[in-house]
Amino acid sequence: MLFSSSRRGGAKTAPSVYPRIPFHGLRAVQLLSSVIVGGITSYFMYHLTHDHWPTPWTFIFLMASSLFSIAALTFTICLHCFVGLKPDLNIGINGFNALLWTLSWSLLTWYMSPTLKHTCDIENWREDVGIMVCRIYKALFTFAFLGMISTIAALLLDFYVRGQSNRRGIYKLHDLDSKASRPRPEATAGPFTDPSSVSYGSGGLAEPRESEAWDAPRMSMGPYGEEKNAHSGDLGLEGLRRGGYGAPEEQHLYAEDTGYHGGHLEKP
Repeated sequence: MLFSSSRRGGAKTAPSVYPRIPFHGLRAVQLLSSVIVGGITSYFMYHLTHDHWPTPWTFIFLMASSLFSIAALTFTICLHCFVGLKPDLNIGINGFNALLWTLSWSLLTWYMSPTLKHTCDIENWREDVGIMVCRIYKALFTFAFLGMISTIAALLLDFYVRGQSNRRGIYKLHDLDSKASRPRPEATAGPFTDPSSVSYGSGGLAEPRESEAWDAPRMSMGPYGEEKNAHSGDLGLEGLRRGGYGAPEEQHLYAEDTGYHGGHLEKP
C-alpha cells in the first residue's frame, strides 16, 4: 500500500513526513530480503533437524532477523496508512532490526568463508547436490547483505526525516516569535479622524451648525394680547422695547391713580 492517508468514518490521517519513493523502495528491499532469507534458512533448518544435526546459531539469528523484519514492516505500514508513522518510533524499530541483521550477516560471513572462496562447480563439489547447496549459500549471503544494507539505509532515512521535522518546527516557532515581536503600526489619521482633512461645502460635509439647544425666540402673543418679538442677543429692557413690547392700558391707569412714574412716586 503506497497511500499515506485513508478515510475511516470521515477522518483523515496526518500527512506523511517521509519521502514516498525512498521510503517504500527501502521497505520493498527489506521485505524481499527477509522473505528470501527466511525461506532459505527454514530449508536448511528443516534438513538439519531431519538428519539430527544441531542448528547453528547463524541460522537462528538469520531466522530471527527475517521474522522480526516481516513483523516490523507489517506493523509500521499499518501505522503509516491508518495513524501516521512517527520517525522516533521507526528509529527504535529499525535500530534493533539493523543490529540483528548486522550480527547475523557477520556470523554468516564467518561461517561461510570457506564456501564463499570457491566457485560452485563440479571440480569443487563433485556432485549436483553440492553445487545446489553452494549456490543456495551464496544467495543466502547476498540477500542477508541486502537486508542489512536496506535496514541501515532505512534507519538513516528515519534520522533524516526527524531532523527535517525538527528543523521545520524550529522555523515555525521562529516565525511565530518574529510575528509576535513585530511592532504594530501606529494609528494614522484618516479622512474620518483627521479634522484638517474634512472639507465643507459642495461635495463635502455640511457646514457645522451651532447647537440647537438654544433657538432664537419667535413671534408670539403675550399674555395681554400684544405681540412680543425679542432678539436672541438683547435680553435687557432696551431690547424688549425695540422688540415692540408695550405696557398694557391697565398699567397706565394704575400709574395715574398711584402717581408712580418710572421708579418714584409723585405726591398728589
